[in-house]
Amino acid sequence: MKLPAEFTEKMRDLLGDDEYQAFYRALREKVITHCLRINTAKITVEEFLRIFPYPLKEVPWCRQAFYLPKGFKASKHPYYHAGLYYLQEPSAVLPGVLLDPQPGEKVLDLCAAPGGKTTQIGAAMKNRGLLFANDVNPRRLQALLKNVENFGIHNIIILNEKPEALAARFPRYFDRVLVDAPCSGEGMFRREPRLTTAWRRNYHPKYCVPLQRDLLKEAAKMVAPGGMLVYSTCTFSPEEDERQVAWFLETHPDFHPAVLPELSGVSPGRGEWAGYPDLTGTVRIWPHLARGEGHFTTVLRREGEKEGVNAGDGEPPFLQENIRNRNRGAQTGDNTRAATDARASHGGRAASSGNLHEPTTKAIAAFHNFCTQVGIEPPGGWFPGEQSPGKRWSNKRMPEMPGRRFSAHARYKEEEGKLYLLPSGLPDLRGLKVIRNGLFLGEYRGGDFKPAAALALALERQAAVRELDFPPGSPELARYLRGETLLLDGDRVPGNGWVLIKTSGFPLGWAKRLGRLLRNEYPPSWRIR
Repeated sequence: MKLPAEFTEKMRDLLGDDEYQAFYRALREKVITHCLRINTAKITVEEFLRIFPYPLKEVPWCRQAFYLPKGFKASKHPYYHAGLYYLQEPSAVLPGVLLDPQPGEKVLDLCAAPGGKTTQIGAAMKNRGLLFANDVNPRRLQALLKNVENFGIHNIIILNEKPEALAARFPRYFDRVLVDAPCSGEGMFRREPRLTTAWRRNYHPKYCVPLQRDLLKEAAKMVAPGGMLVYSTCTFSPEEDERQVAWFLETHPDFHPAVLPELSGVSPGRGEWAGYPDLTGTVRIWPHLARGEGHFTTVLRREGEKEGVNAGDGEPPFLQENIRNRNRGAQTGDNTRAATDARASHGGRAASSGNLHEPTTKAIAAFHNFCTQVGIEPPGGWFPGEQSPGKRWSNKRMPEMPGRRFSAHARYKEEEGKLYLLPSGLPDLRGLKVIRNGLFLGEYRGGDFKPAAALALALERQAAVRELDFPPGSPELARYLRGETLLLDGDRVPGNGWVLIKTSGFPLGWAKRLGRLLRNEYPPSWRIR
């Protein structure tokens, strides 16, 4: 790998000869580090370490992240497909740690794809509150949607919008906003040497700085009083890091640097590089000082007091009119081919109008009948017979059901036969390009209900009447994850119908018994090849 001369000369001037030599040697090393980050919405760290087949070493700045053992094929292990962990570059988990999202809050990941930080936020929120994940690039949405579904996150709204459109719709709305900004990517040179060429042509800091400032300006508009803005990059360039923070604080006097926790392996920012030696609230990870490729993060807090109402605890008063309007109008809309493809691959054909409607009683009855037959607890409190057919009942509050992760205030909606469970406290989304709103439950066609893979992955670990739980190393499970038809031995699942497939008690997906055959319903794009 040949590093750009302009880059090496600048870093030598900034770091000084001694530190630069250590930095340069680290970038020339061919040892690339990876980590897995545990989905604590599904499993505790302690339990995961007990069931994982190898000993793991913790990433020092994140207690949910662990360095991958050498030679371990992490993306092929069944626990990955059950959504128990996400694969990530170790430095990249730092912004999510410092964002510190809490259950019940309203959180925005402004540049979300492919979903690493979104899944980290979702795991911390434990499906309580509202998580908005946006990306302006429609071609990156499919990966984001897949990763969100795999993690079982359903308090989510995935959007394909320009930041200014979101800022106009959600002024001072979010408790926490993350801007993991597009950058010159200098922290990725060792991992992807081809980026050194892109740095010269398209991703030089001089091209990235204006874009980052635009993102920060729009993001700041959406932070609620007392809320938090986290800005991060994977570059070493002070123009994109400390100098951006100094510019932001000068132009946004109602924001101040937050006091950051001390984390092992994390170094203070270099405020002197921005002409502000006393600049606080910034940190860096360096490849010559820690096992990571490199990252910059700052945490900025807006003045004021936080509101007391959480998104997951019902609708705040200022949203009531929006909710009434929402129930009469459109919830989604998209005009881009790539975004439509992303929706279609994870929920059937995308509707051209994008309208979400009140579901029919027959659709809900079919869904609850499916839950009863399989023997799983449905994510709602209504069962067939409680109300007469044809009534519009979906805005009815659902009673609390002990032990479930689905919000008791959520609502069902339908889009061209596809059934969704919406999170509570939704604002008005009309006119926005919404790719996913809540949890995709499945499709109602011809009187039957076909469950979505997302539903399986969102379920609690619960005993089902119709289930097959295969050990992680079993040949049956390997065949299932490859998409093959299975042959049933004996009568492990009585009669024909849908079957929940698990490993170590964790749901993976669905199959359908037809005689002795088990027809594989694992999504084709998810299968191991």
